[in-house]
Amino acid sequence: MIKTTIMRLTLHLAAAAEYPAYAQLTRQARMRAWRKTYPHLDESTVAAELGAWLAEPRSNDEIRERVRRYEGVTDDVWTAVIFARTLLALVQLPPAGFWRDRRRPSFIVDPRPLPDPIEASKLVLWRYLAAFGPASRRDVAAWAGVAQRDFAEGWSRLTTVSFRDEHGTELFDLPGQPLPVRLLARWDQPLLAYADRERIVPLEIQPLKLTLSGDATVTVDGRVAASWRLQRAGRAVKLVVTPHVEIRRSARDEIRSEAKRTARFCEPDARSFDVAGV
Repeated sequence: MIKTTIMRLTLHLAAAAEYPAYAQLTRQARMRAWRKTYPHLDESTVAAELGAWLAEPRSNDEIRERVRRYEGVTDDVWTAVIFARTLLALVQLPPAGFWRDRRRPSFIVDPRPLPDPIEASKLVLWRYLAAFGPASRRDVAAWAGVAQRDFAEGWSRLTTVSFRDEHGTELFDLPGQPLPVRLLARWDQPLLAYADRERIVPLEIQPLKLTLSGDATVTVDGRVAASWRLQRAGRAVKLVVTPHVEIRRSARDEIRSEAKRTARFCEPDARSFDVAGV
């Protein structure tokens, strides 16, 4: 796995083998803006200079100091960092900091060549639909933080099935995909992966603002139906499910099975596991 900033320039974990495709796709829109902002800079020359310099680990402060030497780069905190992250595929070296450990992360350029943009868009699109389909073209672009045109050729090279939602919007998916019960973590990607949140959060429970509060959620048939939380007492763990809509009987067994699996994953040293609420 690789920790880096890709979609929307926020931190993500990506499979190491697939990271170059994500880097290639998500830089397209940012590079268009980069070229408009710095037309006086030679892109190939700057990329070569910074790429050679970032062959060794560098902190954000070091990146700021180095990149501000280029004409037109302002002195604010993030412009120089975004300049470098747009131009080059930078990844964090472990161990990287987290909220309770504020050590300064170091970055280095991924030395692998970026793939063809069309092949990159096809792979990312396939990964997206496998996780979040059915979805519209707008959903995919909003999730990746790119323009719909950046996926255009990828769509043409991928085999999909299509549906229409209640508003007539065309939705796409990979053939033969199931809709299993899923227990999602706080602010999990599926909750944020659609331009229209009603695709996964029904209107009747949107007033609960689950994507704002960060409640862990349960999906049934691809849509949020409940919340869940863990309770621990000594070596005993209980996973409590709070339904927000009527849940069909057959799905309740699936929820209980997935809930026990999730509890064991979250609390591997516990001795007993129970599920309540369904």
